[in-house]
Amino acid sequence: MRMPEAGRVLLVSLGSGIRIALPAGRVRAVTPVPALTRVPGAPASLVGLAGTRAGPLPVLDLACLLDPGMAPAPAGRMVIAEADGPVGLLVGGVAGLAADPGEVPVLDLPALVASARPRRHAGTAAASAPPGDTPPAAPPPVALVMLTVAGQPYALPLDAVEEVVALPAALVPAPEGGPAALGAMPWRGRDVPLFSVSALLGRGRTAGPRAVLVRGVGLVAERIGPVLRLPAAAIDPVPRALRRGGAAAGFARLDGGRTLVCILSARALVGEGEPGLARAASVSAPTEPVLAIDLAGARYGLPAGAVRAVMPAPEDPVRVPGATDGLAGFTTLRGAALPVLDLRRRLGLPPADGTGRRRLLVIESNGARAGLLVDGATRLVRPEAGAIRAARPAAGNGTVTRVAGLADGILPLIDPAALLARSLRRAVPAERPA
Repeated sequence: MRMPEAGRVLLVSLGSGIRIALPAGRVRAVTPVPALTRVPGAPASLVGLAGTRAGPLPVLDLACLLDPGMAPAPAGRMVIAEADGPVGLLVGGVAGLAADPGEVPVLDLPALVASARPRRHAGTAAASAPPGDTPPAAPPPVALVMLTVAGQPYALPLDAVEEVVALPAALVPAPEGGPAALGAMPWRGRDVPLFSVSALLGRGRTAGPRAVLVRGVGLVAERIGPVLRLPAAAIDPVPRALRRGGAAAGFARLDGGRTLVCILSARALVGEGEPGLARAASVSAPTEPVLAIDLAGARYGLPAGAVRAVMPAPEDPVRVPGATDGLAGFTTLRGAALPVLDLRRRLGLPPADGTGRRRLLVIESNGARAGLLVDGATRLVRPEAGAIRAARPAAGNGTVTRVAGLADGILPLIDPAALLARSLRRAVPAERPA
């Protein structure tokens, strides 16, 4: 949906009856919410980056940008606007264009977006090369070591890596290393401290069989490798809206620009190395956004980054004879077939009585997409990373992998990847040979 009208306003909703007007002359498009790449250490209003042909697009939660204490409604649309550079704004819905906003406040987008950006430092602009007849040499390729952290791809610059080593069977305890510390291991005649990268990034404490040594500190991820060598043109700098002491050093565009991978800053993760271990243990994202949902009289949570849309449940999904594992049928979303899972049945909960107004959550993970039938989507919560722990293996039929401690109780967290992998693989029965 293109928005060329100047001199008018675009009315958007933020949930709870709140409406805001955006100058239509600054609005470039209104689109569905795309897949977003999380940025470690980003401000709460910056929910991630969207990959575009022009490079990474910073995406901000408009409700959180206006009031950090406001609980935003689940994002239904993204407004692409011009505010000293393109930016995406997540809103609950779009009401339409208007010539007169009436009593609805009109936002000063440049000033509002600038408030989420750090101050510019003098001397950061690169000097232009003097004109000459000889064209500049092509920059050398950028070498990156790929990491898998909490199931997501990240990268480290290869020139920051000293060595990749296998972890020993037993580690030396490190009681003062903080929640991200795994222990220590001998290396070249001394003990090297080891840290979980996922814990440093606020994604829960996970580990793997190997560590990458950076500045005399071992960083442990679920998987390390391979090494990629990309042209310099495939590396994008951190957008200004995200340059606020975070752990991102840039973004690599893979698969022709369709996939963005966050390049981690070695300095942000481990400081100057071994003498700065306390700093390394304290680098973590403070919270994780989670969409709380109602289900059979109980609350569950879904990572907000996996939720693409919240809409009324379809009245009559097309059913598949013999389908199992909670597949309620199929519906159509933007011209494509969307499997619809009954989350009550999938988690082994009592069926709905048919009296309530159910909702459909469209989620996506690892390239798979499905709709989830739930009793309601209540609010966005941000549990502290330290309040999230692993769930028992059998919780939620194997799809509840973590639980978050909130002020008003425990919130089981559903793993979208585990849910879709189990449900879509087994939901539709295989054809029997004649």
